[in-house]
Amino acid sequence: MSSQVMPTWLRFSERAFAYNFVAFSFVMFSCLFPTGFSATFSTLAFCFALPLFLKQIRSIKLNRFELVGLALFVWLLLSVVWSDARVLESFGYLSEYRIYFMLPVLISVVSINRQTQRWALVAAVLGAFVALVASYGLGLGWWEIEGAEFSLGNRIYHGFIMSSFLLGCLLVARETTGISRLLAAAVALLVVYNVLNIEVGRTGYLQVIIVVITLTMLTFSRVQSCLGVAGIIIAGVLAYLSFDVFHERVNQTLSNIESTVVGDNYHSSTGYRLEFYRYGMGIGMDHPLLGVGVGDVTRILELGAETGEIRVSTDNVHNEFINMLMAGGAPALVLFCGFILAIVYSGFVVRHDSRLLGDALVGLGVIIFVSALFNSTIKDYGEKHALIIMLSIVGSHLLDRKPTN
Repeated sequence: MSSQVMPTWLRFSERAFAYNFVAFSFVMFSCLFPTGFSATFSTLAFCFALPLFLKQIRSIKLNRFELVGLALFVWLLLSVVWSDARVLESFGYLSEYRIYFMLPVLISVVSINRQTQRWALVAAVLGAFVALVASYGLGLGWWEIEGAEFSLGNRIYHGFIMSSFLLGCLLVARETTGISRLLAAAVALLVVYNVLNIEVGRTGYLQVIIVVITLTMLTFSRVQSCLGVAGIIIAGVLAYLSFDVFHERVNQTLSNIESTVVGDNYHSSTGYRLEFYRYGMGIGMDHPLLGVGVGDVTRILELGAETGEIRVSTDNVHNEFINMLMAGGAPALVLFCGFILAIVYSGFVVRHDSRLLGDALVGLGVIIFVSALFNSTIKDYGEKHALIIMLSIVGSHLLDRKPTN
């Protein structure tokens, strides 16, 4: 349904959704505002989108990753049945995975109006650029902001935003010419340096490197890709030798891994994560078919700390794959892997028609994969909502290319 033929109340809902979704995009990518402030825009955007979604529900088209995500959410919903936690408590934990039912609503509504797509993308890019400039200012001592060290968000979220920003810059540099290509390439270099030698997020290192390698392999021939990957490896070694922050963090990580594995000294951020993974995998292997239920993950982690089975108290193992295995067993893990693969597969399918859109999907799937290995990408607030924005925009473009039934 186009906005021109909507009833008045639906046109108001569509405009209100557009304003809130665009504001939400800027707020999340700029990291300028607290969580409660950004949550207001995400909630209002979803509420205003619902009437529009329900009005066109009979003709709704869903992308592959939306279908897999809905199947995963239904499975997690069913896990409430075998959770020992109270139903309302389980639903509270289930709400952390709301991305899977929000995406079909938001994607279908964003696809109604191309102007909303464009403005949301512009707002996200502008927000990411603000976050980049703010991080440079903090890291180089140009200014001080209370509660911020090297970036406005925490280092994990900043790395996620920057790697996504890098993906967009590289795609623009590849697909355009002239001044646009030069500006996009320059910003891409600024992003890489920012992640490697100003912020200290190790997941960000991997995300930036894998984004560059992925686009190299998608852009060039096999021989050129091999040469390009070799060049990236050489550039990485030179960065390790030249960038003090990058050099120190890599050495520190390797030392912490050795200390944890050889000396059983887990008193470091790396050691904590290895301890989380060990215990989380143990829980998953003890309940491989159904998991413990979405409502019981936190309780079992806290109980493990009380009994000494895990030596670090936590309510989150900081690995989305292990989270899925714990909460819903092997079916949830397979569906989560399927969600990422569906994003990548959709990219390979559509890139024959639009290389820009296809490679954006492939690159985004790779970023999610790397992030989920070391963080709770869906369970945590920041990355989840950034993904809602990005997948809503690219997902709406996918729907624009599908024939109407």
